[in-house]
Amino acid sequence: MHKYIALLRGINVGGRYKIIMADLRVLFGTLGFTEVTSYIQSGNIIFCSEESNGKKLEQRIEAAIENEYGYSVPVIMLKRSTLEKILRDNPWKPLKDDELNKMYYVFLKESPESEVVAEFKESKFENEKFVICRDYIYLKCLRGMGKAKLTTNLLEKKLGVQATARNHKTALKLLELTKN
Repeated sequence: MHKYIALLRGINVGGRYKIIMADLRVLFGTLGFTEVTSYIQSGNIIFCSEESNGKKLEQRIEAAIENEYGYSVPVIMLKRSTLEKILRDNPWKPLKDDELNKMYYVFLKESPESEVVAEFKESKFENEKFVICRDYIYLKCLRGMGKAKLTTNLLEKKLGVQATARNHKTALKLLELTKN
């Protein structure tokens, strides 16, 4: 049995793509997943499955959501070990107390083309720092995400891949929830 974290992109934000977490947990159960738990309303689901292929799980969950709700929601799968490595390798750690609410992790559905990444790395954003890795990005928004120019939408457009972001506090909580 494998434990996964499913990150859903763009649900329950600004009144669009509304999905009640209790209903989503039930939907995951109908897919045969066990130990289904959700964290906050922004699309974080922890579950167990015998399936070892995360991409197959993404496709199954996306199809089930589209079938149930009538719209497409990108899903990005993580294993605990992956999230643990991302947090451990943070290039700006240790984070100071005033930086905790400015640190974000952007998870990419797939690795962008290397030429696109090389070109994007030349970009500069005032009050924002980023480090692009294979399929995730470290993002520090010195004035907070609400005032950031480097948004998930911009990253998707420039890198040509789907993405979803989680703040540091949420990433830590997801790691904690996957301990057992």
